Amino acid sequence: MTSALEVDRQVMARMAQANAELMVRVLRGDEPVEGDPVMVALAAARSLGVVVEDIQRGLVVRARSDGRTWAEIGDVLHVTRQAVLQRFGGAPADTGSAPVPPRPMRSAGPKAVELLEHFLDRRWEELRAHFNQRMLDGCSVELLASVRGQIPGKAAEAVDIGAPRVIGLGEHTMVEVPLTFHAPLDFRRGVRLRHATGRVVFDEAGQVAGFFILPNATPTR
Repeated sequence: MTSALEVDRQVMARMAQANAELMVRVLRGDEPVEGDPVMVALAAARSLGVVVEDIQRGLVVRARSDGRTWAEIGDVLHVTRQAVLQRFGGAPADTGSAPVPPRPMRSAGPKAVELLEHFLDRRWEELRAHFNQRMLDGCSVELLASVRGQIPGKAAEAVDIGAPRVIGLGEHTMVEVPLTFHAPLDFRRGVRLRHATGRVVFDEAGQVAGFFILPNATPTR
């Protein structure tokens, strides 16, 4: 069974990848964007920096759990032992291996569908009002708009939203929602897809800790 810690790591990895790819595509001129391309790239760079800082903290926790010294970590980061201890010394211990009974959030399925409808209708503020602080920092309006721009039409015209599947992950709740598009969908490198999955992760406070549109692996010809 997937642990809440593993899901959290996947969330951070995907946010880092999405922001980095958006920034690179805009700088190369590979992708038309809504608004000023420089500002879009700048927003992606800022979000990437926040996410990388969070990832780095998590990796320090794992390194300490594996028995690495502060001096060894400092050597890798090219700073002194004192500097790394001051920066990361308060990092909590990694407790992800301890099993936690699943406690799915009530009404998580309908809530996830509502948030996906906000996304498909470009209601960014209504969507982001449910994000926790980490998501607000790592998932900008510009990033949401970039992903949405790859999906044609309005929500009712472009996609059928299937029945949500709710998965309890300790204090987190993950919801996966099948999405079936009425038109071919180009996610990347010209791959044509008609199906995707909306994935929404809620934290223990009921706020969104992860929000993704995942293209399914099987392409349509």
